[in-house]
Amino acid sequence: MTAAKRLRHAPLLAVLLLAVAGCGSDAGQTETSNMARGLLKNLIGVATAGRAAEAAPSDAPTPDQIAAAALGSFAGPLMLVTLEAQGQTTVMGLYGENGPMRTYALPSEQSLILRSGILVGTRGFGFDMMSAETDAVAALILARKEGAAAKVQRYLDAENVERPLPMECAVSRGDKSEYEVAGLKFRGIQMVEICAFQGQAVGSAYLVSDKGAVLASRQWIGPELGYVTLQTLRP
Repeated sequence: MTAAKRLRHAPLLAVLLLAVAGCGSDAGQTETSNMARGLLKNLIGVATAGRAAEAAPSDAPTPDQIAAAALGSFAGPLMLVTLEAQGQTTVMGLYGENGPMRTYALPSEQSLILRSGILVGTRGFGFDMMSAETDAVAALILARKEGAAAKVQRYLDAENVERPLPMECAVSRGDKSEYEVAGLKFRGIQMVEICAFQGQAVGSAYLVSDKGAVLASRQWIGPELGYVTLQTLRP
């Protein structure tokens, strides 16, 4: 059974559908299943973007070329980052580390904060995610297990006050995946997370190795910043 089909039958998903589409809505079930399929299809956004760029002639380097150049020029942990709303692909290097917490940054000081590969904060982009409580969903994702869990993401409001955004999430296990970026091969299990809040649903997807490491992901930052695709180049 695929991850999309399992999500349709997950107990929590019924609650998510009630929140998003109303009781008994077949359209709501279809929309959620389509979201799951879309997340899995676009999980490895780096490779997809690279192929699209190569198909359309352009002077701009492809994500694969950006990754290869960075690997040849910089030492230490590196991550290929695509901010989908901005259409921007770049490489971030490790700026700081404290246990499972890692901060990747650009020279411009724009940064992403990850805990065990799960996004818990951004800085310097505007409309940043200030912090997040992700332990419960992360435990499922990293163990490559299905289940239901809650999480909270926090943002600043118009008065510069940090406001929580509570979510109820369903985590589902997908298929094995193997691919190559900049000459590097990656393989793992696809995990899908769909979360409901305030009558809406958003999803994130992860490729998790046998050792429980997030190799690649497509994660939802927030309403304004949308999605970011992260690809580990050098752990």
